[in-house]
Amino acid sequence: MRRESEGVPGDRRAAPLDGVRRLRALFLGAALTWSATSPGSPGASSAAAGSPEDLLRAADATRRPIGEGAIHIRAAVEVPGETTVVSALEVLVQGEDRALCIFREGPLSGRRVLIVGDRVWLLIPGTSRPIPVSPNQRLLGGASIADVARLRLASEFTAEPRPGEEPIDDDLCRVLDLKAKTRKASYGGGTLWVGAEDGLPRRARFTLPSGKEAKDVRFTLYGRAAGRTVLKRMEIQHLLPSERGMRTTLDFVDYEARTLDPGLFDPASARDRS
Repeated sequence: MRRESEGVPGDRRAAPLDGVRRLRALFLGAALTWSATSPGSPGASSAAAGSPEDLLRAADATRRPIGEGAIHIRAAVEVPGETTVVSALEVLVQGEDRALCIFREGPLSGRRVLIVGDRVWLLIPGTSRPIPVSPNQRLLGGASIADVARLRLASEFTAEPRPGEEPIDDDLCRVLDLKAKTRKASYGGGTLWVGAEDGLPRRARFTLPSGKEAKDVRFTLYGRAAGRTVLKRMEIQHLLPSERGMRTTLDFVDYEARTLDPGLFDPASARDRS
C-alpha cells in the first residue's frame, strides 16, 4: 500500500465510447465511495484491534470522511485491446441516506443518479421526468445501481474473523469473511483484508448471492482529508465472465465539506441543479 506522497500516475485523456460493456464499471465510482457511515465512526487505526464490526465501520469511514459535501472522483476503465475510457464524477452527499452522482466528464457526461433512502432515480439530459429504478436493476449493459451507492459494509454484512493473519503485498492483515445480512445487500458475501497494525482495508473480494465471484478490489493509496485518513485510490478487477479482463481505477481527487441545497436531492429538481 502506498501513501499519497508517493505520487499518482499521469492523467489519461478520455477516449470515444467503444461499447456499453465498459460503462458498467464507470458507475462503480460512486458505489464504493458513498457509504451510509457517519463521519463520527471510529478511525481505522483505533479500530485495528477492535471487533469485526469496528473494522467494517472503519473501512466505510475511509470512503466517507464528510457528512455533507462533495466527493470528486476520476474513473479510468481499461479493457484489453481497447482505449482507456476516463470519466470525472462528483458525488454529492447529505446525511446518511442522500446522494447525487453527477458525471461531469466522459461518455456519460450529464447523466445523474439520485439516491434518497431506498429509492433511486436515473436522470438523463433531454428527458422530462426522472426515471425511477430498482436499486438492483441493471442499467447500461449490466451496471447495477447497487454498484453506485449501496455498498455499506457495516450495515450490509456480518463479519467472521479467520484465525491468524495473512499477507497482502508487504502488510500482514486480519481477514474477515463477509456474509450478507439481507437479500437487499449489494453482494451475497465476500472477504475483506484489513491491516493488522492500522486497520486500513487492503483488499476485498465480493461474490454474488449465487457464490459466483464478482469483483476483486485493491485499496492501493491513502491520504489525509478532513483531519483523518481517507482512501485516495482503489483498483477493481472485474471477475464475472461478461466483464473478465476489465479493470477500473478510481482516484478520489478531493473530499469537499460544504452545505448543499436540499433541492439537489429532490427528484423533481435534481436534474436542473448544479
